[in-house]
Amino acid sequence: MMIKTKIISVDDNFKCARTIEVSVGSKVAITPRRVLSASRSRRNDETSLRNRSIRGFIEIYRHINREGLLRMVSKKSYMQRFNYEMSSILKRAENDITVGIVEYNTDGRVPEKKEIEDLFHLFNDISLDILVPPIVTKLPCEKYIKFLDEFIEVYQTCSFHAILVPVIPHYSIVDIPRLFEYYAKKDEISKNFVCVDFNGGNPLSQYTFVSKIVRESQKFEREFGEPCLRYAINLKYGKATKKQHVVPAKDIIIFAMGFNLFGANHRLIPRLGGVGDYDLATKIFNRVDYGYYSLEMAKNTISDVGNYEVKLIDVLEKRSSAKIFNAERHGLESLEISTAINEQKLDKYLRSKPRIAEDESILKRINKVNREAYIGDVSKYLH
Repeated sequence: MMIKTKIISVDDNFKCARTIEVSVGSKVAITPRRVLSASRSRRNDETSLRNRSIRGFIEIYRHINREGLLRMVSKKSYMQRFNYEMSSILKRAENDITVGIVEYNTDGRVPEKKEIEDLFHLFNDISLDILVPPIVTKLPCEKYIKFLDEFIEVYQTCSFHAILVPVIPHYSIVDIPRLFEYYAKKDEISKNFVCVDFNGGNPLSQYTFVSKIVRESQKFEREFGEPCLRYAINLKYGKATKKQHVVPAKDIIIFAMGFNLFGANHRLIPRLGGVGDYDLATKIFNRVDYGYYSLEMAKNTISDVGNYEVKLIDVLEKRSSAKIFNAERHGLESLEISTAINEQKLDKYLRSKPRIAEDESILKRINKVNREAYIGDVSKYLH
């Protein structure tokens, strides 16, 4: 099995923004697309959304530390529970392309061979489509590359496995080319799909990071002759506290900066210095103006008109519904953005959103990424 990608359209103004058809076996999806996150908790399970138009990709993201891994492989009941959860999620996915991601916390220690084998076998399910190599937090890039060597060795020994794709942990822009060069030499790694960890940040504050990823992945396109899908994980709308009732959506605009997919943020955001006693607060996404609103302001401001599965009143009654509320609206907006790219109107569409238009720095950085990252028309290199 392999990933196949095909460019449908490229925006005239934001040339890094593209609609791409992606297929894995009989499963086909058109990007841009919001990846829905599967969760053990029903209140956080974005895959409960039934609207087929916003489905297409599902991520199974798990946090594991060494103690948890040992407990899982040594106690049959823990492993049975994990396997049951995996098989249930994959069964519900049906025609959605599934992506498995594990974040492994070792406190900066290089995992041992047995740990690497156990990590691989956790996600070695016959129904999983795409596998992202484990993200080992706090591990320097040089040591992470050595870890990847061992992980790929384990991958090679198994008779069945999902498609292995590159992952770029949240390293400095100096390390990014080293990782792309490493992946380019590995035949076991797919070259038309890259997963990028934003570590709970947003693409505007990390626009140099975004530019580097887009530029390096375009080199993949030239070398290997196929469009490269870019998938952002652990992306957040921006920095906000309870004191800020509305902030602009700095996550979904990544579709104008060369990325095709983004999923939920799974990183805990530490309290920021200089914000007093305020904690990061629940915010809900308003499709009309691309603002994220506090619940207090949303109930008096947002007109929740539309045939939504999760309504504003649901979130006001139970704020834990906000995650699925936002995912549904992200999904519907990804369809609008896809249409805007196809019609060469993405710039106009983003400017129609007041919270984006009123902040000049947002559009400036989107334009800057498109200028700096775009390395010319690669269509002649693609099949």
